[in-house]
Amino acid sequence: MNKYPLIKFVAVFISGIVLQSLLSIQLNYLVISLSILVIVSIILYSSKQIRLNNWFNIPLIISILFFGMVYFSVNQNEKVNYPFESPVIKDANLYGKISDISLIRSDRVIFYVSADSIYTDSKLYKGKVTLLSTVKDSSINLNSFYGSVAMGNYVKIKGTIARARDKRNPGEFDYESTLTEDGINGLLIIYRVSDIKIISHESDFLKNISFNLRKNIDNVIRKFHNNSTTSLLRGLLLADKSMINYETKIDFINAGVIHVLAVSGLHVGFIVLIFVFLFKRFNPYLRYSFTILGLLLFVAITNYPTSVVRASIMAVALVIAPLTGRNYNSMNSLALAALIILLINPADLFNPGFLLSFSAVIAIVTMYPRMARIINRWKLKSGILKYLLLFFSVSLAAQIGTLPFTLLYFHKLSLVALLANLFVIPLIGFIVGLGIMTLFAGPLFYFLGFSYASANEFLSYLLFSFVRLIGRYEYSFISIQKFSFFDSTLFYSAVLFLALIWKSLSNWKSKIIVLFLTAVLLLTGFSIDNSDLLPNNKLSVLTVDVGQGDAILIKFPDGKTALIDGGNATDYFDNGERILIPLLNFLGIDEIDYGFITHSDADHYKGYLTLIENKRVKLIYKPLPDYSSSSDSELEGLLKKNEIPVKYYGKAILRIGGARLYILNDTTNYNYRNMSMNDRSGVFKLLYHNNSFLLTGDAGIKAENFYMKHYNNFLHSDVLKAGHHGSKTSSGEKFLSAVNPQYALISVGILNRFKHLSPEIIGRFNSMGINILRTDQSGGILLQSDGKNIKNINWKKE
Repeated sequence: MNKYPLIKFVAVFISGIVLQSLLSIQLNYLVISLSILVIVSIILYSSKQIRLNNWFNIPLIISILFFGMVYFSVNQNEKVNYPFESPVIKDANLYGKISDISLIRSDRVIFYVSADSIYTDSKLYKGKVTLLSTVKDSSINLNSFYGSVAMGNYVKIKGTIARARDKRNPGEFDYESTLTEDGINGLLIIYRVSDIKIISHESDFLKNISFNLRKNIDNVIRKFHNNSTTSLLRGLLLADKSMINYETKIDFINAGVIHVLAVSGLHVGFIVLIFVFLFKRFNPYLRYSFTILGLLLFVAITNYPTSVVRASIMAVALVIAPLTGRNYNSMNSLALAALIILLINPADLFNPGFLLSFSAVIAIVTMYPRMARIINRWKLKSGILKYLLLFFSVSLAAQIGTLPFTLLYFHKLSLVALLANLFVIPLIGFIVGLGIMTLFAGPLFYFLGFSYASANEFLSYLLFSFVRLIGRYEYSFISIQKFSFFDSTLFYSAVLFLALIWKSLSNWKSKIIVLFLTAVLLLTGFSIDNSDLLPNNKLSVLTVDVGQGDAILIKFPDGKTALIDGGNATDYFDNGERILIPLLNFLGIDEIDYGFITHSDADHYKGYLTLIENKRVKLIYKPLPDYSSSSDSELEGLLKKNEIPVKYYGKAILRIGGARLYILNDTTNYNYRNMSMNDRSGVFKLLYHNNSFLLTGDAGIKAENFYMKHYNNFLHSDVLKAGHHGSKTSSGEKFLSAVNPQYALISVGILNRFKHLSPEIIGRFNSMGINILRTDQSGGILLQSDGKNIKNINWKKE
C-alpha cells in the first residue's frame, strides 16, 4: 500500500464526501478550515526539523478529508422541485431546447427538453424547467421524428405536464425524488408527433456524434434480431435496458444475475481483445493508442455508465503500465478510476451503479487470489473441475462484496445465484461476442450477420428460459426488506475485521468460533434499526394508494391480515404486480389470510388477480356469482383454477385477534338482491374495543338507506371509508349523520377522469366536521388503533 499512495488519498477523499453528505457543514466554514490545514501542512513540510512520517501525515490526511467535503459541497447538484401548483396541466405550450434523446422504443420516443417559457391557461411561466418528455404516435410518425430530431434543437411543444410519482405507499420507489435530484422538474406527455415543432435545427455537435453512433448500432441490432434478443443486446452493448420487461428483470433479480444486464468489465475486455487483435501487426505504441481510442469510443457509445467508465480506466491503466515501465496494480487502478469518476461528479459515490461495480471489483481483487491459492494447493487432476472452482471463487467473491447493496436495492437474497452464474456468465460472454460480430459483419455481409444473429437468438432463448426457470422457482430467493445503509456498514466492518485477524487465528477451530460469533453479532446488529410499521397488538388499517380504485390492507392485533379489494390492472400497469405484491413483501406478509372483493368492477378486483395467480391469498370472500357478468365469470374461473377457497357474502361475524369484522350484506333480503352491483358491494364494520371502522365499497345512497333501515345505530363508527371514491352518488346526509365519523377515508386517483371526489361531498364532510383523508393528496393512509384511540400514522417519516 505504501507504494501506492493514491489508494490512501482516494480513501480519505471518499470519507470526506460521505462525511459532508451526512453533516452538511456550511461551505465557508469548510473553506476556512481547509485553508488553515493547507498552511499548517506547508509549514510542517518546510521544516527540516520535523520528520514527515511523524508529523506531516496527520494534517495532510485531514486536509484531504476537508478537500473531499469542500469538493462535494461545491459540486453538489441543487435539487429542483416541481414548479406548478397543479399536479397535471393539460394543453401546455412550451418553448425549449432538446438536451438529450433516448433510443426509440416500439411505441414511444423519450427525450429531455429544457424549457425557457411555458404557457398554461393564459399564464406565462418564465424560468428554466427540465422535463422528461414522452411522445406516443404511430410507428411511421415516431420513426420520422426520431430520424430528424437532434440534441440542441429548439422546439415548440404542446402536451400535458405532470408531476412524477412520489413515494405513494410504504416501501415504494420515490420516482419524483430520483428525477429532481438529477435536475428534472417533471414529466411531459405528448400525444402526437405533430404537436412538436422544430423551430431551430441548431444542434450540439459532440453529443449528436455519440447519439448517432448509438442509433446506428441500435438499427443494426434491431434489423437482425427479434424483440427479446434486441432488448438483451441493447442492455449488454448500449447500456439501455428500457426494452427488457418488468417480469424479466424480476426473474434476473430472483436468480441473482441482474448484474449481467449492466455493461461492465466483461464487455470492456472484449473491446480490448478486439482492438489488440485488429492492430496486432502495429508497433506497441500505435496498437495501444488505437485500443485506448476504442475504449473511449465504447464509453461514449454506452452513454457513460459508471461500470464502463470504471472498467475502461482500469483497462487503460493496464495498457499503459508496460509502456511506462511500471507494474500494474489492480487496487491502484481501481482507486484511479474512483478518483476520476468522483472528480467529474462526487454525487456518483451514492449511485447504485458505482457502489455495485466498485464493491464487486474490490471483493474480487482482494478475495479471489486467496481462494485461488487454496484451490491450487489441492492439486486437482481434473482441469475442468479446477476451472469450475476458480470460476465459482470469482463469483463468490463478487457476491460477498455486493451482498449489502444487493439487499439494499433489490431486497432479495438469491439462494441460487452461485449456481446460476456458472451458467449465465459464460453464456453472456458468447452472446456479447456474437453481438459484436453481428455489428461488424452484418452491414457488410448480410448472410453472415444473419447467421450470427440467428445463433444469438438461440442463446438468448436459452438464457431467458434458464433465468425464468430458476428465478421463478419457489425457493430461489429469500425476501429481505429491512436492510439499511447502517446494516451495510456493519457488514463491511465485520468483513474488514475478519480480514485483519484471520492470519492471526492459529487453527480452524478458532476460525470457526470467530466466524460464528461475528455472524451472531451481525444478525443482532442488523435488528437495531428495524421497526415494524404494522406492529402486533394493534389494529392497523392501511388504505393503499392504487390510483382510481380501492385497496385496504388490515393487520389484526394477532398478526393475521385481510385485504379488501386490489385496485385495477391494465396492459400498462397492474396494481397487483406493481403495488400490492411489493407492499406485501416490504411488510413481510407472505399470504393474505382473509381476502375480500367488494364487487367485480375493474378498479376493485382486477389487481387482485395477480395475487390469486401467485397464491398470495388463502381465502376469498365475494358477492354471489353473477354469470351474466364477464368480469365475475373471469374471477370465478381464476379462483377455481388456483384452488382458492371462496365464501360468499351473507351476514356474518369474523372474530380475528381480539377484533370483530361484521359482514353486513343481507343476501336473503329481496330488496338487497335487486340492487345494482355497486349497491351490493361488500360492506363491513370493523370493531376493536372502543374503536370502529365502516367500510362501504362502492355502495350508493340506495344501499346506505337500506343499511340505515336494518342496522340503524350500529352504523356509528369512528372512521368511514366513503362510498364510490367520494362520488355524490354516495355519502348522503342522513347516512353520515347515522355513522357520525371522525375521519372519512377516500381512495381516489389524482385528477381522475370521473372528477371524484365531488365538491358537494367535500362541502358536506366539512360542514359536519369530518376530517377528510384522501389518497390523491396523501398517498397511502395508515390508521392504527390500540382499542382506545385511533392515530393517523405518518409512515413516510417512520
